[in-house]
Amino acid sequence: MNFSRTPRPCSSGANAGRRGHAAHRVRRALAPTVLALGIAAASSTLQAQSAAPVNAAASRSFDIAPGSVDTALDMFARRAGVSVSYDAAEVHGKITQGVRGTYPVATALEKLLDGTGLAAVAKMDGAWLVQAATPSAGPAVPGATSNTLPALTVESTRERETATGPFAGYAAKRSATATKTDTSLLETPQAVSVIGQNQIQEQGALSLVDAVKYTPGVQAGTDPVDNRFDSLRIRGFEPTLFLDGMQLPYGASLYGRPKVDPFTLERIEILRGPSSSLYGSIPPGGLVNFVSLRPPEQAVHTVQVQTNTFGRYEGAFDVGGPVDKDGTVLYRLTALGFDGGTQIDHTKESRVLVAPSVTLRPDRDTSLTFSAEYQRDNGEPQIQFLPAQGTLLGNPNGNVPYGKYVGEPGVDEYSRTQAWLGYEFEHRFNETWKVSQKLRYAYLDTNLFAVAGAGLQPDLRTLNRQVLSAPEHAENFTLDNQAQAQFQTGAIAHTVLVGLDYRWASSRIALGFGTAPPIDLYDTVYGASIVHPPVVQSTSQIQNQVGVYLQDQLAYERWRLTLSGRHDWVDTSTTNRLANTTATQNEGAFSGRVGLSYVFDAGVAPYVAYSRSFQPTIGTSFDGTPFQSTTGTQYEVGIKYQPARSAIAANAAVYTLTQSNALTVDPAHPQFQTQSGKVRSQGFELEANAEIAEGLKVIASYTYTDATVTQSNGADLDKRVIVVPRNQASLWADYTVQRGPLRTLNFGLGVRYFGQTYGNSANTVSIPSNTLVDLAFGYELGQLSPKLDGVRFSLNVNNLFDRRYVATCTSLNACYYGTSRVAMATLRYDW
Repeated sequence: MNFSRTPRPCSSGANAGRRGHAAHRVRRALAPTVLALGIAAASSTLQAQSAAPVNAAASRSFDIAPGSVDTALDMFARRAGVSVSYDAAEVHGKITQGVRGTYPVATALEKLLDGTGLAAVAKMDGAWLVQAATPSAGPAVPGATSNTLPALTVESTRERETATGPFAGYAAKRSATATKTDTSLLETPQAVSVIGQNQIQEQGALSLVDAVKYTPGVQAGTDPVDNRFDSLRIRGFEPTLFLDGMQLPYGASLYGRPKVDPFTLERIEILRGPSSSLYGSIPPGGLVNFVSLRPPEQAVHTVQVQTNTFGRYEGAFDVGGPVDKDGTVLYRLTALGFDGGTQIDHTKESRVLVAPSVTLRPDRDTSLTFSAEYQRDNGEPQIQFLPAQGTLLGNPNGNVPYGKYVGEPGVDEYSRTQAWLGYEFEHRFNETWKVSQKLRYAYLDTNLFAVAGAGLQPDLRTLNRQVLSAPEHAENFTLDNQAQAQFQTGAIAHTVLVGLDYRWASSRIALGFGTAPPIDLYDTVYGASIVHPPVVQSTSQIQNQVGVYLQDQLAYERWRLTLSGRHDWVDTSTTNRLANTTATQNEGAFSGRVGLSYVFDAGVAPYVAYSRSFQPTIGTSFDGTPFQSTTGTQYEVGIKYQPARSAIAANAAVYTLTQSNALTVDPAHPQFQTQSGKVRSQGFELEANAEIAEGLKVIASYTYTDATVTQSNGADLDKRVIVVPRNQASLWADYTVQRGPLRTLNFGLGVRYFGQTYGNSANTVSIPSNTLVDLAFGYELGQLSPKLDGVRFSLNVNNLFDRRYVATCTSLNACYYGTSRVAMATLRYDW
């Protein structure tokens, strides 16, 4: 398919501020871009007044630096005021020497394509088609006069794939998560997986865990039915969640975690390995970056309803498009609501969500997008803490029922309110420089009151219980300023990114803990009197992080070298509100990354990479010395395969990752900890996303992870990290009938295998391996009647054979069942 880059019409000239310390940091972070914003506004007005389309014979001044052909063609179209169409796969990986000087449009395009193996064909409407320079390609510029396109050429008015936009099928070609620039995944020297809306919809994903369960390197669903958070590990470590490149708010406990609904997303991107060189404080395993749905250039209208076998009902809609005929104002409004049961008896959950966004484009070089989201979740907590005897191990009284609820109906409660508001601004000054700024304020309120298991009594049927209370509030303010330049030094093309970001975060929790009356697991009677537990911990924390970073992506012939470095200053203040004491920590950290790859014409790119990460650790040792940040160091070797003219993407990576300064027991003072611990994760990951035949799409992955505690003063020395299997494998295939009366009918079938794990640090609780099967079915009802055009019915069944399994245990008193069979029907209407 050809993608088109068409300059947007220019608009007329008429279209053309928490605590003192934190506020000071905000002003300091904002200062570098205040001038840039002013210049951008002035530049926008001037360009809006002066820019106008030209014909092929008219001359324009060009200053397009050497670099990738696709980026250069976009710059050319914008500068020349013409439409340029090309096949993204055909130009992928090709390098142009650029064009500088004043030339007729046709001549400039010829110079731009010189030596690339591409040629341009003039079209009847004054646009240009760029394609391989073959005898059948038609006359090339500058003397091109042909008005006939080659046979079988298909055009689309949609722009080429971008790092934040949609993509067809399962194989994304571009991403910004690893580099913060719009970069080809083939040329990115780090393991990145991208899950797009096509995959989310076809697999019926309702959560992050659902969406990533066919992704390598990710241990998903260790506690799949717990509604407090999405349980996830990447290369053995819990990741940090980002939205559009900025960190979401986190509470200080496990109870305060954000959850993002996949219906509001364009993509979910998994960046594996240490990545502090661009993002600052994150765990060594990597991060998850959610990419929001953005206001579209072409109108979208979607309404859908869903229901499942647990009695859940959901309604959702997504509408958006241009507000005016020139497309200078775009909008989008996404909303959903659901309510219903879960696989656990006596529990329900509900959600109300609304996400509006507006994009302003006063001229072709400037955009400003405002976005907001509000989400409210309610329901009963699904913590459980079931005993190993009766779930993982045998029990003379039988197995604990899969839907057993050990809390108290009408007493337990879990709620989450999360909201954010922000903007993204971008302005391009010329073909070399552009600046951008992202800003967001977000907050997260969670309230947990739960009765949960606390171990079996000797009769192996009476369950002791505990009561937990954990209201928590978290918020953050994030700001990321960037300047990007594309230029050439000799034969080397550069994409340089300079950035300064700031994050202010706070959290506050009051943790209560007590005992509750026991229950009989096998003849349960509810209605016990539950006393609100006393507060045993009450803390508040404020953290400021300022980081400056520099990245250079160098291209020399087929070589690609990525260099990035960042320095952070992190101040943390933690207050014990019960003891009325405050501890402060101030530290700085440098993080770096270097990656080298070689891109062959066949779409093969081997690479090597080294990267580091850091993450502040709160607390002190016995002598009162504040803990230093834990650090991560990784060596990675991989190969990527993404041939032109195909919907295939395959990646393989081998890595060794070490986390240092991990906390472990102080042998001289067992009530305290020291930072002498070390964890090593090493492994192999294989991923393939492809359309291997017309209508047949496949996702295949394999993961080998050896995550081991290599230094420790505790029982976990030389033991495997809990809940991380050595082996995982998955295969998903989806086939859509292409012709005949059953055209658009599709079937999907998936198999997921996850190997044996351990449920405690001493590795004495072993959890066996499991294999699950998923099924999908869909049909466009417009094939039955024109009146139903745009209506699609789909059915998704997870755990088709209702495999009963224990997902994980964290001790003999805290085991979690996996998800039982659940079928979900969806009726969707797009127009």
